[in-house]
Amino acid sequence: MSIRLTSKQAAALAELAGRVGDVVLHQLEATAQEEQARDVYATPHGTATGYRIAVDGSVSSIGETLSAHD
Repeated sequence: MSIRLTSKQAAALAELAGRVGDVVLHQLEATAQEEQARDVYATPHGTATGYRIAVDGSVSSIGETLSAHD
């Protein structure tokens, strides 16, 4: 599955990775009616707590999410 980012999400992701290190990305699959970019979920490597990066580039902590352990 491809992950689609807006330029604001990409900038926010770069800043987040700069603070927390490597991250694993997740994105819910879009439906046929949702062809635009969607929120992206980033989990710092080695953890199970992550962040939501909205289309507008805002970042919010979401607590426990999909694990980013090897």
